[in-house]
Amino acid sequence: MNYGEVLSSFLIDLQRLFRVEISDKNVTYSQVLALVSIPDNGIEMSSLAQILGIDSSTATRLVIRLEKKGWVRRKHSDLDRRIIKVFLTMKGQNTQSKLDKKIEILGQQIENEVDVDDRDDLLQALSSFHWTLSKLLFRK
Repeated sequence: MNYGEVLSSFLIDLQRLFRVEISDKNVTYSQVLALVSIPDNGIEMSSLAQILGIDSSTATRLVIRLEKKGWVRRKHSDLDRRIIKVFLTMKGQNTQSKLDKKIEILGQQIENEVDVDDRDDLLQALSSFHWTLSKLLFRK
């Protein structure tokens, strides 16, 4: 298997895991990704769109759906009224916390499947892989 094949397989399997194990009737896959991407101090709409790899209008529609559920609120920047930041509400923080717990449980299940002697090496390799992806995305 080459890197491209591994990337493709990895993406498909991770998406399937998140859709089956993390998403449910109350929160869609795209909403999960958005909610776990919003830090405690909020995020600019343009940054959220960039992190999710979607255009600004798609991010706006996604955030509007999250607002309707009471999970986020938007606020104009005090310094530049053109900039809009997205913040989690208390309800959104609770939802994010529940999602984080589901993700942690999924991570624990995966860890339990890995041989005890290989766990640290695999985690190090995955961290290195993630760092490499981050550097590649940063350059673009």
